[in-house]
Amino acid sequence: MTTKKKIFVAIASLAASVAIVMVSVFATVAYLTSSAAVSNVFTIGNVSMTMDESKVKPDGTYLTDSTNRTDTNTYKLVPNTKYVKDPIIHLAEGSEPSYLFVLVRNDLETIEINSNDSDKMTIAEQMAQNGWVAYTKASTGTVYLYYGTVAAGELNTESKNIAVGGATKQDIPLFDYFMVDPNANVGAYGAAKITLTAVAIQTSGFGTVGTKGAVDAAWAAVVSTYPYIHTNSGNSSSNSSGN
Repeated sequence: MTTKKKIFVAIASLAASVAIVMVSVFATVAYLTSSAAVSNVFTIGNVSMTMDESKVKPDGTYLTDSTNRTDTNTYKLVPNTKYVKDPIIHLAEGSEPSYLFVLVRNDLETIEINSNDSDKMTIAEQMAQNGWVAYTKASTGTVYLYYGTVAAGELNTESKNIAVGGATKQDIPLFDYFMVDPNANVGAYGAAKITLTAVAIQTSGFGTVGTKGAVDAAWAAVVSTYPYIHTNSGNSSSNSSGN
């Protein structure tokens, strides 16, 4: 990519120190802390977004209701328990038409409930239901691409309406909860995390919107510009820049 091409990228990370929605289980005490603070927000050009989640009690139920949003929650991790965790990406009004990617690191994946019950889905299953499709693997997890209301499926050479942004504000959910398996050994997950890093990059300049080549080129530009999204080792301070 030449220096003449402008890349408009916005990254919003929910994290305790670096990334967002961090979930840590401390030894056999089985407590889990989650932070949804936006500690890193980078904007180049006219792309702007944030993330938050509902404020909940330690048992994973709403403190009041889903309208009470926060950047920090604390949970008591217990097997066979369902916890409200509903991160939402808020894309600002007037943001450039963009592709929306989310890198998901889920260290609790192996102890999530595995059921055919529609009320007991994994985080990955909920994301699929909300219009997210697994795009590629990173060293720290899975990268999802937002398809919105477009039918899920693998990218191909046909144009797909998978761009976000525009004249109106958009609120894009990822998932609503996580649930621990009845037989989970929660004490073995003292360093576990659920970390989300959201990346929006403008579609302009990457070819026909929605084609595999255009999406691949956009993702390559994201990795080139912010390579730390594969390691979650970015600057922990908040930053923003415009062009």
